[in-house]
Amino acid sequence: MKKSLRTRMLFQYVGIVLICMVVIPTSISELLNWQFKRFASEKLMEDRQEIVLLLQEIYSRENSWNNDFIQQLHGDFLRWPIISATVYDSENKEVKVFARRQMKHVKTPDGGKRPFLSPRRPPEGSSGKLLTIEDPIIVRGIQVGKISFVCLPFKDSRDGIFLNRFNKMLYMSVAFMLMIAVLISFFMADRISRPVLMAAKRAYQISKGDYNVKDGLRSDIAEIQTLIDSMDRLGMALEEQEILRKRLTSDIAHELRNPVTVVKSHLEAFEDKVWEPTPERIKLTVDEIERLSRLISEVEKLSVIESTDSKLSISSVDMSEALEKIALSFDPLFANKSVTLKRDIQGGLEAAVDTSKMRQAFENILSNALRYTDSGGTVYVKAEKTGNEIVVSFKDTGIGISKEDLPNIFERFYRTDKSRTRASGGMGIGLAITRAIIEAHGGAIGVESKEGEGTVFTVSLPLNGNKSEMEA
Repeated sequence: MKKSLRTRMLFQYVGIVLICMVVIPTSISELLNWQFKRFASEKLMEDRQEIVLLLQEIYSRENSWNNDFIQQLHGDFLRWPIISATVYDSENKEVKVFARRQMKHVKTPDGGKRPFLSPRRPPEGSSGKLLTIEDPIIVRGIQVGKISFVCLPFKDSRDGIFLNRFNKMLYMSVAFMLMIAVLISFFMADRISRPVLMAAKRAYQISKGDYNVKDGLRSDIAEIQTLIDSMDRLGMALEEQEILRKRLTSDIAHELRNPVTVVKSHLEAFEDKVWEPTPERIKLTVDEIERLSRLISEVEKLSVIESTDSKLSISSVDMSEALEKIALSFDPLFANKSVTLKRDIQGGLEAAVDTSKMRQAFENILSNALRYTDSGGTVYVKAEKTGNEIVVSFKDTGIGISKEDLPNIFERFYRTDKSRTRASGGMGIGLAITRAIIEAHGGAIGVESKEGEGTVFTVSLPLNGNKSEMEA
Protein backbone atom coordinates (compact mmCIF):
# COMPACT_ATOMS: atom_id res chain seq x y z
CA MET A 1 0.00 0.00 0.00
CA LYS A 2 1.43 3.35 -1.05
CA LYS A 3 1.81 6.04 1.60
CA SER A 4 2.13 9.78 1.16
CA LEU A 5 5.51 11.48 1.52
CA ARG A 6 4.34 13.24 4.68
CA THR A 7 3.25 9.95 6.29
CA ARG A 8 6.53 8.23 5.43
CA MET A 9 8.59 11.13 6.76
CA LEU A 10 6.48 11.26 9.93
CA PHE A 11 7.00 7.53 10.56
CA GLN A 12 10.74 7.90 9.97
CA TYR A 13 11.04 10.89 12.27
CA VAL A 14 9.05 9.15 15.00
CA GLY A 15 11.18 6.02 14.56
CA ILE A 16 14.37 8.03 14.97
CA VAL A 17 12.91 9.81 18.00
CA LEU A 18 11.91 6.50 19.60
CA ILE A 19 15.40 5.11 19.10
CA CYS A 20 17.10 8.22 20.44
CA MET A 21 14.71 8.95 23.33
CA VAL A 22 13.84 5.43 24.49
CA VAL A 23 16.84 3.25 23.75
CA ILE A 24 19.41 5.80 24.87
CA PRO A 25 17.70 6.81 28.19
CA THR A 26 17.05 3.13 28.96
CA SER A 27 20.72 2.36 28.39
CA ILE A 28 21.71 5.29 30.61
CA SER A 29 19.32 4.09 33.33
CA GLU A 30 20.72 0.56 33.24
CA LEU A 31 24.26 1.88 33.35
CA LEU A 32 23.43 4.06 36.37
CA ASN A 33 21.77 1.11 38.12
CA TRP A 34 24.84 -1.03 37.55
CA GLN A 35 27.22 1.70 38.71
CA PHE A 36 25.12 2.54 41.79
CA LYS A 37 24.85 -1.10 42.80
CA ARG A 38 28.55 -1.59 42.35
CA PHE A 39 29.29 1.53 44.37
CA ALA A 40 26.87 0.51 47.16
CA SER A 41 28.31 -3.02 47.29
CA GLU A 42 31.89 -1.76 47.55
CA LYS A 43 30.91 0.81 50.17
CA LEU A 44 29.10 -1.81 52.28
CA MET A 45 32.13 -4.09 52.12
CA GLU A 46 34.42 -1.28 53.30
CA ASP A 47 32.05 -0.43 56.18
CA ARG A 48 31.89 -4.07 57.27
CA GLN A 49 35.68 -4.38 57.17
CA GLU A 50 36.06 -1.26 59.34
CA ILE A 51 33.62 -2.69 61.92
CA VAL A 52 35.41 -6.05 61.91
CA LEU A 53 38.76 -4.32 62.44
CA LEU A 54 37.27 -2.30 65.33
CA LEU A 55 35.95 -5.45 67.02
CA GLN A 56 39.29 -7.23 66.50
CA GLU A 57 41.03 -4.35 68.29
CA ILE A 58 38.51 -4.43 71.17
CA TYR A 59 38.92 -8.19 71.62
CA SER A 60 42.73 -7.89 71.50
CA ARG A 61 42.76 -5.61 74.58
CA GLU A 62 41.37 -8.21 77.01
CA ASN A 63 41.51 -11.36 74.90
CA SER A 64 37.86 -11.66 75.78
CA TRP A 65 34.46 -10.34 74.77
CA ASN A 66 33.59 -9.75 78.44
CA ASN A 67 34.85 -6.18 78.85
CA ASP A 68 33.30 -2.87 79.71
CA PHE A 69 34.36 -1.09 76.52
CA ILE A 70 32.26 -3.23 74.19
CA GLN A 71 29.27 -2.87 76.48
CA GLN A 72 29.55 0.92 76.31
CA LEU A 73 29.49 0.98 72.52
CA HIS A 74 26.31 1.91 70.70
CA GLY A 75 25.35 1.39 67.07
CA ASP A 76 26.17 4.92 65.93
CA PHE A 77 29.20 3.67 64.01
CA LEU A 78 26.91 1.66 61.73
CA ARG A 79 26.22 3.24 58.33
CA TRP A 80 23.40 2.69 55.88
CA PRO A 81 22.34 0.24 54.58
CA ILE A 82 23.45 -1.61 57.78
CA ILE A 83 20.56 -1.55 60.27
CA SER A 84 22.04 -3.74 63.02
CA ALA A 85 25.03 -5.90 63.78
CA THR A 86 25.18 -8.82 66.27
CA VAL A 87 28.47 -10.04 67.69
CA TYR A 88 28.82 -13.75 68.58
CA ASP A 89 31.69 -15.41 70.44
CA SER A 90 33.51 -18.51 69.29
CA GLU A 91 30.79 -20.69 70.83
CA ASN A 92 28.11 -18.83 68.83
CA LYS A 93 26.75 -17.09 71.91
CA GLU A 94 25.41 -13.59 71.49
CA VAL A 95 27.80 -10.99 72.88
CA LYS A 96 26.33 -7.65 71.83
CA VAL A 97 23.69 -6.26 69.48
CA PHE A 98 24.42 -2.92 67.87
CA ALA A 99 21.56 -0.96 66.31
CA ARG A 100 21.60 2.42 64.65
CA ARG A 101 19.89 5.21 66.53
CA GLN A 102 18.79 8.64 65.41
CA MET A 103 18.86 11.87 67.41
CA LYS A 104 15.46 13.35 68.26
CA HIS A 105 14.42 16.22 70.48
CA VAL A 106 11.60 15.58 72.95
CA LYS A 107 9.77 18.07 75.11
CA THR A 108 10.61 18.27 78.82
CA PRO A 109 7.98 18.89 81.57
CA ASP A 110 9.14 22.50 81.87
CA GLY A 111 8.45 23.10 78.17
CA GLY A 112 12.02 22.78 76.97
CA LYS A 113 13.60 20.18 74.66
CA ARG A 114 16.29 17.58 75.21
CA PRO A 115 18.06 15.18 72.89
CA PHE A 116 16.86 11.57 72.76
CA LEU A 117 18.46 8.63 70.98
CA SER A 118 15.95 6.23 69.43
CA PRO A 119 16.55 3.21 67.21
CA ARG A 120 16.72 4.24 63.53
CA ARG A 121 14.06 2.55 61.44
CA PRO A 122 14.26 1.66 57.77
CA PRO A 123 13.27 4.47 55.39
CA GLU A 124 9.65 4.82 54.34
CA GLY A 125 8.77 2.94 51.17
CA SER A 126 11.12 0.03 51.83
CA SER A 127 9.83 -3.48 51.18
CA GLY A 128 10.71 -4.72 54.68
CA LYS A 129 12.89 -7.52 53.31
CA LEU A 130 16.33 -7.55 54.94
CA LEU A 131 19.65 -9.16 54.07
CA THR A 132 21.88 -10.97 56.55
CA ILE A 133 25.64 -11.04 56.00
CA GLU A 134 28.14 -12.73 58.31
CA ASP A 135 31.85 -11.95 58.64
CA PRO A 136 34.33 -13.87 60.84
CA ILE A 137 36.35 -12.06 63.54
CA ILE A 138 39.92 -13.40 63.50
CA VAL A 139 42.60 -12.39 66.00
CA ARG A 140 46.17 -13.64 65.55
CA GLY A 141 44.98 -16.30 63.14
CA ILE A 142 42.25 -17.67 65.44
CA GLN A 143 38.53 -17.08 64.84
CA VAL A 144 37.28 -15.63 68.12
CA GLY A 145 33.78 -14.94 66.91
CA LYS A 146 31.68 -13.58 64.15
CA ILE A 147 29.47 -10.59 63.38
CA SER A 148 26.10 -10.82 61.65
CA PHE A 149 24.98 -7.71 59.74
CA VAL A 150 21.35 -7.04 58.98
CA CYS A 151 21.17 -4.78 55.92
CA LEU A 152 18.58 -3.27 53.66
CA PRO A 153 18.61 -4.57 50.05
CA PHE A 154 19.91 -2.10 47.46
CA LYS A 155 16.46 -1.18 46.17
CA ASP A 156 15.36 -0.25 49.71
CA SER A 157 18.52 1.62 50.56
CA ARG A 158 18.74 5.36 50.28
CA ASP A 159 20.85 5.01 47.17
CA GLY A 160 18.34 2.60 45.64
CA ILE A 161 15.34 4.75 46.55
CA PHE A 162 17.08 7.80 45.09
CA LEU A 163 17.94 5.90 41.92
CA ASN A 164 14.36 4.65 41.60
CA ARG A 165 13.01 8.19 41.92
CA PHE A 166 15.58 9.42 39.44
CA ASN A 167 14.53 6.74 36.92
CA LYS A 168 10.87 7.66 37.33
CA MET A 169 11.63 11.31 36.72
CA LEU A 170 13.83 10.33 33.76
CA TYR A 171 11.09 8.27 32.10
CA MET A 172 8.47 10.93 32.80
CA SER A 173 10.76 13.49 31.18
CA VAL A 174 11.36 11.15 28.23
CA ALA A 175 7.60 10.63 27.79
CA PHE A 176 7.04 14.40 27.85
CA MET A 177 9.90 15.03 25.40
CA LEU A 178 8.61 12.20 23.22
CA MET A 179 5.24 13.93 22.85
CA ILE A 180 6.99 17.22 22.04
CA ALA A 181 9.27 15.44 19.55
CA VAL A 182 6.28 13.79 17.80
CA LEU A 183 4.64 17.20 17.41
CA ILE A 184 7.88 18.67 16.07
CA SER A 185 8.27 15.67 13.72
CA PHE A 186 4.77 16.23 12.37
CA PHE A 187 5.56 19.91 11.83
CA MET A 188 8.89 19.15 10.11
CA ALA A 189 7.38 16.42 7.92
CA ASP A 190 4.61 18.79 6.86
CA ARG A 191 7.07 21.65 6.29
CA ILE A 192 9.30 19.55 4.04
CA SER A 193 6.61 17.56 2.25
CA ARG A 194 4.21 20.42 1.51
CA PRO A 195 6.45 22.13 -1.11
CA VAL A 196 7.18 18.73 -2.70
CA LEU A 197 3.47 17.92 -2.86
CA MET A 198 2.80 21.37 -4.32
CA ALA A 199 5.54 20.79 -6.90
CA ALA A 200 3.95 17.42 -7.75
CA LYS A 201 0.58 19.18 -8.11
CA ARG A 202 2.21 21.73 -10.38
CA ALA A 203 3.72 18.94 -12.50
CA TYR A 204 0.25 17.40 -12.80
CA GLN A 205 -1.17 20.77 -13.91
CA ILE A 206 1.62 21.08 -16.48
CA SER A 207 0.83 17.59 -17.77
CA LYS A 208 -2.76 18.77 -18.29
CA GLY A 209 -1.60 21.74 -20.35
CA ASP A 210 -1.75 24.44 -17.65
CA TYR A 211 1.81 25.67 -18.10
CA ASN A 212 1.62 29.13 -16.54
CA VAL A 213 0.99 28.37 -12.85
CA LYS A 214 1.41 31.39 -10.54
CA ASP A 215 1.18 30.12 -6.96
CA GLY A 216 4.24 31.84 -5.47
CA LEU A 217 5.55 28.54 -4.13
CA ARG A 218 8.88 28.95 -2.29
CA SER A 219 11.00 26.86 0.07
CA ASP A 220 14.03 27.61 2.25
CA ILE A 221 15.42 24.13 1.49
CA ALA A 222 17.90 24.42 -1.38
CA GLU A 223 17.09 21.08 -3.05
CA ILE A 224 13.33 21.65 -2.91
CA GLN A 225 13.70 25.19 -4.23
CA THR A 226 15.79 23.77 -7.09
CA LEU A 227 12.95 21.35 -7.82
CA ILE A 228 10.41 24.21 -7.78
CA ASP A 229 12.58 26.35 -10.07
CA SER A 230 13.03 23.39 -12.42
CA MET A 231 9.26 22.91 -12.57
CA ASP A 232 8.85 26.62 -13.35
CA ARG A 233 11.39 26.41 -16.15
CA LEU A 234 9.79 23.21 -17.43
CA GLY A 235 6.39 24.92 -17.55
CA MET A 236 7.83 27.90 -19.39
CA ALA A 237 9.72 25.67 -21.84
CA LEU A 238 6.65 23.55 -22.53
CA GLU A 239 4.56 26.68 -23.01
CA GLU A 240 7.11 27.99 -25.52
CA GLN A 241 7.19 24.60 -27.26
CA GLU A 242 3.41 24.58 -27.43
CA ILE A 243 3.45 28.02 -29.05
CA LEU A 244 6.15 26.84 -31.47
CA ARG A 245 4.18 23.69 -32.24
CA LYS A 246 1.09 25.69 -33.12
CA ARG A 247 3.13 28.11 -35.18
CA LEU A 248 4.93 25.20 -36.85
CA THR A 249 1.63 23.60 -37.76
CA SER A 250 0.40 26.90 -39.16
CA ASP A 251 3.61 27.50 -41.11
CA ILE A 252 3.72 23.99 -42.56
CA ALA A 253 0.10 24.29 -43.60
CA HIS A 254 0.86 27.65 -45.24
CA GLU A 255 3.99 26.37 -47.00
CA LEU A 256 2.07 23.42 -48.38
CA ARG A 257 -1.10 25.35 -49.12
CA ASN A 258 0.49 28.02 -51.32
CA PRO A 259 1.99 25.81 -54.04
CA VAL A 260 -0.91 23.35 -53.89
CA THR A 261 -3.41 26.21 -54.27
CA VAL A 262 -1.50 27.68 -57.22
CA VAL A 263 -1.22 24.32 -58.98
CA LYS A 264 -4.87 23.51 -58.31
CA SER A 265 -6.10 26.91 -59.60
CA HIS A 266 -4.02 26.60 -62.76
CA LEU A 267 -5.18 23.07 -63.50
CA GLU A 268 -8.80 24.04 -62.86
CA ALA A 269 -8.40 27.02 -65.20
CA PHE A 270 -6.92 24.74 -67.85
CA GLU A 271 -9.73 22.23 -67.35
CA ASP A 272 -12.46 24.88 -67.59
CA LYS A 273 -10.69 26.39 -70.63
CA VAL A 274 -10.46 29.74 -68.82
CA TRP A 275 -6.72 29.78 -69.56
CA GLU A 276 -4.89 28.38 -72.46
CA PRO A 277 -2.12 25.94 -71.38
CA THR A 278 0.63 28.20 -72.68
CA PRO A 279 4.28 27.28 -72.02
CA GLU A 280 4.60 30.20 -69.56
CA ARG A 281 1.61 29.07 -67.46
CA ILE A 282 2.69 25.42 -67.55
CA LYS A 283 6.20 26.51 -66.38
CA LEU A 284 4.64 28.48 -63.50
CA THR A 285 2.74 25.37 -62.43
CA VAL A 286 5.88 23.26 -62.65
CA ASP A 287 7.80 25.85 -60.57
CA GLU A 288 5.24 25.58 -57.78
CA ILE A 289 5.45 21.80 -57.88
CA GLU A 290 9.25 22.06 -57.68
CA ARG A 291 8.90 24.42 -54.72
CA LEU A 292 6.71 21.86 -52.96
CA SER A 293 9.20 19.13 -53.86
CA ARG A 294 12.09 21.18 -52.40
CA LEU A 295 10.19 21.66 -49.18
CA ILE A 296 9.56 17.94 -48.84
CA SER A 297 13.19 17.24 -49.72
CA GLU A 298 14.45 19.65 -47.04
CA VAL A 299 12.22 18.08 -44.37
CA GLU A 300 13.45 14.61 -45.35
CA LYS A 301 17.03 15.84 -45.25
CA LEU A 302 16.56 17.23 -41.72
CA SER A 303 14.93 14.00 -40.55
CA VAL A 304 17.85 11.97 -41.91
CA ILE A 305 20.44 14.21 -40.23
CA GLU A 306 18.61 14.14 -36.88
CA SER A 307 18.14 10.37 -37.02
CA THR A 308 20.16 8.56 -34.33
CA ASP A 309 21.32 5.90 -36.82
CA SER A 310 22.37 8.48 -39.43
CA LYS A 311 25.92 7.95 -40.64
CA LEU A 312 28.37 10.65 -41.67
CA SER A 313 31.02 10.19 -44.31
CA ILE A 314 33.92 11.40 -42.20
CA SER A 315 37.31 12.38 -43.60
CA SER A 316 40.14 14.67 -42.62
CA VAL A 317 39.44 18.08 -44.20
CA ASP A 318 41.43 21.29 -44.42
CA MET A 319 38.73 23.60 -43.05
CA SER A 320 40.70 26.70 -44.05
CA GLU A 321 40.67 25.68 -47.70
CA ALA A 322 37.03 24.51 -47.56
CA LEU A 323 35.84 27.84 -46.10
CA GLU A 324 37.81 29.80 -48.68
CA LYS A 325 36.15 27.82 -51.52
CA ILE A 326 32.67 28.42 -50.04
CA ALA A 327 33.41 32.16 -49.79
CA LEU A 328 34.65 32.25 -53.38
CA SER A 329 31.46 30.58 -54.62
CA PHE A 330 29.41 33.24 -52.82
CA ASP A 331 31.42 36.23 -54.05
CA PRO A 332 29.27 36.76 -57.21
CA LEU A 333 26.05 36.58 -55.22
CA PHE A 334 27.30 39.16 -52.71
CA ALA A 335 28.58 41.38 -55.52
CA ASN A 336 25.20 41.29 -57.29
CA LYS A 337 23.54 42.64 -54.11
CA SER A 338 26.34 45.13 -53.43
CA VAL A 339 27.21 43.43 -50.12
CA THR A 340 30.88 43.02 -49.17
CA LEU A 341 32.08 39.57 -48.09
CA LYS A 342 35.26 39.75 -46.00
CA ARG A 343 37.17 36.82 -44.53
CA ASP A 344 39.86 36.27 -41.97
CA ILE A 345 40.63 32.55 -42.14
CA GLN A 346 43.58 31.09 -40.24
CA GLY A 347 45.54 28.56 -42.28
CA GLY A 348 46.10 24.91 -41.45
CA LEU A 349 42.81 24.24 -39.69
CA GLU A 350 42.08 20.54 -40.06
CA ALA A 351 39.13 18.55 -38.71
CA ALA A 352 37.40 15.23 -39.31
CA VAL A 353 34.04 16.13 -40.91
CA ASP A 354 31.55 15.13 -43.57
CA THR A 355 32.61 17.57 -46.29
CA SER A 356 29.29 17.85 -48.18
CA LYS A 357 27.16 18.24 -45.06
CA MET A 358 29.50 20.74 -43.44
CA ARG A 359 29.56 22.75 -46.69
CA GLN A 360 25.76 22.75 -46.65
CA ALA A 361 25.73 24.04 -43.05
CA PHE A 362 28.11 26.93 -43.81
CA GLU A 363 26.27 27.78 -47.02
CA ASN A 364 22.98 27.99 -45.11
CA ILE A 365 24.51 30.51 -42.70
CA LEU A 366 26.03 32.60 -45.52
CA SER A 367 22.74 32.51 -47.43
CA ASN A 368 20.91 33.83 -44.37
CA ALA A 369 23.52 36.56 -43.89
CA LEU A 370 23.16 37.65 -47.51
CA ARG A 371 19.36 37.46 -47.42
CA TYR A 372 19.02 39.74 -44.36
CA THR A 373 21.83 42.22 -45.17
CA ASP A 374 20.84 45.21 -47.26
CA SER A 375 22.93 46.70 -50.09
CA GLY A 376 26.06 48.43 -48.82
CA GLY A 377 26.36 46.08 -45.85
CA THR A 378 29.20 43.74 -44.93
CA VAL A 379 29.50 40.08 -43.94
CA TYR A 380 32.64 38.86 -42.11
CA VAL A 381 33.81 35.25 -42.05
CA LYS A 382 36.45 34.45 -39.44
CA ALA A 383 38.00 31.07 -38.58
CA GLU A 384 40.66 30.33 -35.97
CA LYS A 385 41.92 27.68 -33.59
CA THR A 386 40.83 28.14 -29.97
CA GLY A 387 42.09 25.46 -27.61
CA ASN A 388 41.02 22.09 -29.01
CA GLU A 389 38.35 23.61 -31.22
CA ILE A 390 37.95 25.34 -34.55
CA VAL A 391 35.77 28.42 -34.11
CA VAL A 392 34.10 29.84 -37.22
CA SER A 393 32.08 33.05 -36.92
CA PHE A 394 29.77 34.69 -39.47
CA LYS A 395 29.07 38.33 -38.66
CA ASP A 396 26.76 40.54 -40.72
CA THR A 397 25.52 44.12 -40.52
CA GLY A 398 21.97 43.14 -41.43
CA ILE A 399 18.57 43.76 -39.89
CA GLY A 400 19.28 41.65 -36.80
CA ILE A 401 16.91 39.45 -34.79
CA SER A 402 14.57 40.53 -32.00
CA LYS A 403 14.95 39.17 -28.45
CA GLU A 404 11.62 37.37 -28.76
CA ASP A 405 12.66 35.52 -31.92
CA LEU A 406 16.31 34.84 -31.01
CA PRO A 407 15.74 31.67 -28.89
CA ASN A 408 13.63 30.04 -31.63
CA ILE A 409 15.51 30.67 -34.87
CA PHE A 410 16.85 27.08 -34.99
CA GLU A 411 13.34 25.64 -34.83
CA ARG A 412 11.84 24.12 -37.98
CA PHE A 413 9.85 26.52 -40.15
CA TYR A 414 10.44 29.39 -37.71
CA ARG A 415 10.70 32.73 -39.48
CA THR A 416 11.31 36.11 -37.89
CA ASP A 417 9.76 37.98 -40.83
CA LYS A 418 7.33 35.86 -42.79
CA SER A 419 6.71 38.27 -45.64
CA ARG A 420 10.41 38.98 -46.14
CA THR A 421 11.31 35.30 -45.94
CA ARG A 422 8.73 34.20 -48.45
CA ALA A 423 9.69 37.00 -50.81
CA SER A 424 13.30 35.84 -50.68
CA GLY A 425 12.43 32.20 -51.12
CA GLY A 426 13.28 30.93 -47.60
CA MET A 427 11.37 28.02 -46.10
CA GLY A 428 12.39 28.44 -42.44
CA ILE A 429 14.22 25.13 -42.26
CA GLY A 430 17.82 25.99 -43.22
CA LEU A 431 19.05 26.86 -39.72
CA ALA A 432 17.39 23.74 -38.27
CA ILE A 433 19.38 21.65 -40.77
CA THR A 434 22.55 23.62 -39.94
CA ARG A 435 22.23 22.97 -36.20
CA ALA A 436 21.54 19.27 -36.81
CA ILE A 437 24.68 18.96 -38.96
CA ILE A 438 26.92 20.80 -36.48
CA GLU A 439 25.66 18.78 -33.51
CA ALA A 440 26.03 15.53 -35.48
CA HIS A 441 29.75 16.37 -35.73
CA GLY A 442 29.98 16.89 -31.95
CA GLY A 443 30.08 20.66 -32.32
CA ALA A 444 27.85 23.54 -31.23
CA ILE A 445 26.30 26.61 -32.81
CA GLY A 446 25.29 29.81 -31.10
CA VAL A 447 23.89 33.17 -32.12
CA GLU A 448 24.07 36.75 -30.89
CA SER A 449 22.05 39.55 -32.39
CA LYS A 450 20.66 43.01 -31.86
CA GLU A 451 17.74 44.20 -33.87
CA GLY A 452 18.87 46.76 -36.47
CA GLU A 453 22.59 46.16 -35.77
CA GLY A 454 23.35 42.71 -37.17
CA THR A 455 23.86 39.08 -36.22
CA VAL A 456 26.80 36.82 -35.34
CA PHE A 457 26.62 33.04 -35.78
CA THR A 458 29.42 31.11 -34.03
CA VAL A 459 30.22 27.49 -34.89
CA SER A 460 32.57 25.39 -32.72
CA LEU A 461 33.95 22.09 -34.05
CA PRO A 462 36.33 19.61 -32.39
CA LEU A 463 39.83 20.06 -33.77
CA ASN A 464 40.44 16.30 -33.77
CA GLY A 465 37.12 14.56 -34.40
CA ASN A 466 36.64 10.90 -33.43
CA LYS A 467 35.93 9.21 -36.72
CA SER A 468 34.75 5.92 -35.24
CA GLU A 469 32.27 7.62 -32.94
CA MET A 470 30.84 9.77 -35.73
CA GLU A 471 30.31 6.79 -38.01
CA ALA A 472 28.74 4.66 -35.27
